[in-house]
Amino acid sequence: MFVGQYDHALDEKGRVVLPSPFRAFVADRGYVTLLDGCIGLWSADKFQIVAEKWKTESEAGRISMRVFRKLMNSVKEIKLDSAGRINLPKELLEQLNFGSQVVVSGLFDRVEIWPAEAYESDQESDSAAEELAEAVARLGL
Repeated sequence: MFVGQYDHALDEKGRVVLPSPFRAFVADRGYVTLLDGCIGLWSADKFQIVAEKWKTESEAGRISMRVFRKLMNSVKEIKLDSAGRINLPKELLEQLNFGSQVVVSGLFDRVEIWPAEAYESDQESDSAAEELAEAVARLGL
């Protein structure tokens, strides 16, 4: 399970250190793709489940083949290097306007890698705080 938030720097080659609690989940390999304003990262096992869901949605006509193709074509396999870094694809970084600072955030079954400014803006909005308060109340936490 992925939880927590970590601030990191992106180097000039597009590499970011993956926080040590996340490394074991993607030790052999993982998969990244564009995801709602960030880069999503899944372990190989979890990505298999996600890809099957996308395929099912496409076959049922709930997403078009064009969208399914775009999703699958943007996926890249990643591997950890000896320093615990992953190399993020240049095209994904450019599409999301990544600078040198990133936030690596655990989101239960995946990791999200955000441009730092976009993450801060998303998390600090009044609507995010209101939604959190409503969800906590609804769930009785």
